[in-house]
Amino acid sequence: MAESSEYQSYIDQLHSHNSNLVIEAAYSLGNLGCKQSVPALIEVLQTTTDPSVRNAVAIGLQEIGDERALCPLVSIIVDPKTEGYRGTLIYALEGFDCSCILPLLVELVIAGNFEVSHQAFLIIESIKTVVDKTTLNLCIKKVQDTLLSANGNKSDLLEDLIQLLDKISAYT
Repeated sequence: MAESSEYQSYIDQLHSHNSNLVIEAAYSLGNLGCKQSVPALIEVLQTTTDPSVRNAVAIGLQEIGDERALCPLVSIIVDPKTEGYRGTLIYALEGFDCSCILPLLVELVIAGNFEVSHQAFLIIESIKTVVDKTTLNLCIKKVQDTLLSANGNKSDLLEDLIQLLDKISAYT
């Protein structure tokens, strides 16, 4: 019963106006691995305007590892309001099957700032499932086209990305 009341107190804390309490609750629910808290965490992820709260909730969702969190995380990552605050959100994708969002990840490597680019690269590196050959070829072409006009900007990372995509293609 103590476990249940602890869970409920963290759920209640998620609705606090004190961002430090919300952050603590998000991390705690993640540490507890409470799958039943996923809807409440997703709600906070989608409604908060505080990047620190959003990051804590994303990490909590990552810790829980419930696939229901993938689409809401992706929606927040592509939301213009998170521009400049995406590094941790992308990091939170680690552990999820991100093969279905490979084109987005490639775009983040290409267009993102240093942290976003490198974090997206690491997520691509963690893909171990089959990726559609057409999708892979389109991603490789996009990187090659970008590399041609990169003017040395990110060219090492983009060349590494092509090699990584070729490697994924080899076991697909």
